[in-house]
Amino acid sequence: MPVKTKPGKPQSPEGARKAAWRILLAWEAGNDALEAIRDSYFQGARLDLRDKGLITELTQGTVRHLLFLDHTIRSNLDRPDLVLPGPVLTALRLGAYQLIHLHKIPAHAAVKETVQIIKDSRHRRFSSLVNAILRKIADKGSSPIPTLDDDPLKHIELATSTPRWLIERLISFKSTEETGQILQALNRTPPLTLRVNTSRISREDLMKDLEGQGVTVKPGKLSKTAIVLEDRTPPWELKPFKEGLCTVQDEGAQLIAGLLEPAPGQKILDACAAPGGKTGHLAQLTAGQALIIAADRSHKRVHMMSDSLKRLGGGKVRFLTADLGTAASPLTEKAFDRILLDVPCSGTGVLRRHPEGKWKKDPVTISQIAKVQEDLLVSTARSLKTGGRLLYTTCSLLEEENEEVVDRFLAQSVDMVRLDMREKYPDLRQDVFSDRGELRLWPHLHDCDGFFACLMEKR
Repeated sequence: MPVKTKPGKPQSPEGARKAAWRILLAWEAGNDALEAIRDSYFQGARLDLRDKGLITELTQGTVRHLLFLDHTIRSNLDRPDLVLPGPVLTALRLGAYQLIHLHKIPAHAAVKETVQIIKDSRHRRFSSLVNAILRKIADKGSSPIPTLDDDPLKHIELATSTPRWLIERLISFKSTEETGQILQALNRTPPLTLRVNTSRISREDLMKDLEGQGVTVKPGKLSKTAIVLEDRTPPWELKPFKEGLCTVQDEGAQLIAGLLEPAPGQKILDACAAPGGKTGHLAQLTAGQALIIAADRSHKRVHMMSDSLKRLGGGKVRFLTADLGTAASPLTEKAFDRILLDVPCSGTGVLRRHPEGKWKKDPVTISQIAKVQEDLLVSTARSLKTGGRLLYTTCSLLEEENEEVVDRFLAQSVDMVRLDMREKYPDLRQDVFSDRGELRLWPHLHDCDGFFACLMEKR
């Protein structure tokens, strides 16, 4: 649900905290991504980079730590069972987040401006209560949470602000201790990483160029094309970005396209291509000399992807708007040498960037998503040539969307075999692969988004 702004001229800023409050209310009321709601607001208001940065921090952080913030608020209420109107609770969460996590913001400023938000709303009668609760939080913080020994699930639930179902899913194949480490890592702000367009410039030369512009950078640890912007300079303001010498892409995501070993002259399908980062990488790796079909079911996303690839010099990329997981799929049999199938998923591996993902899904949703993934895998595999390779990949941490989908597919597909990537890619860090030879990236181990990838070949 986009935040409504008046048509015409962009509005003057109403204050970062009030803007964040309005964005959070819109997110709670609908199903739109938090980033999309925030971007909609930014387009309708005159804001400098500092205000945009604060609004982003306030909205991301509040959603990221939702459960612990609610625990803190309830522990400072005289009546913990008191039902608060949604806008009041959201303001309290926003104020509590600043008091607990943003120590550069003076406590009195966080309290005063949060109270003012409620005074200016139709819930002004709660302003004294909001003031009292936030002052208590500023003075004494929150009541203790159970220890890991006393109540492991409750401890992890509150310490990491993670819904119980997701904790239980991870504990089913990871230890309790490692589950906590994974979820803590998913609560950290991710690094800002560029992928170098090596068809135009080397990583070393681009790093020198950026350093010459006063940007603090360092090379990535997993990908040879990764540059980390240590001072988080907005990349779209950089000349090399505008010139198509680089693009923004998580370091883990930078490993995906190369696992297919794409080559000039091949016909390649990127089956769920938007927003196009991996499509651009495929074009880069094939020097623009492969025919790449980039497909997505959303016409809007296909259009945006086309614009993005033009900046990078996309080579021979053709675009297709279609749902490839249905009987109406336009794909023909045995048409492609390589298929990249980056399926829609729960996004549990990218919660650092999209923390709202943990609140908008549940076990039923995961089962539904897994069915869509399997349908896409069966459908696209028919279009793979004999001897061709298909890479099934997700940004999910859950076995239900990864190993289990692959195992069911291989059990019914006698002409498809799984390839052990440990043998094929000895130059990559071997801890990125599982005992099955599949790619398994974890935020707490590799400081990147969580990814799964399985490479298969048609015999």
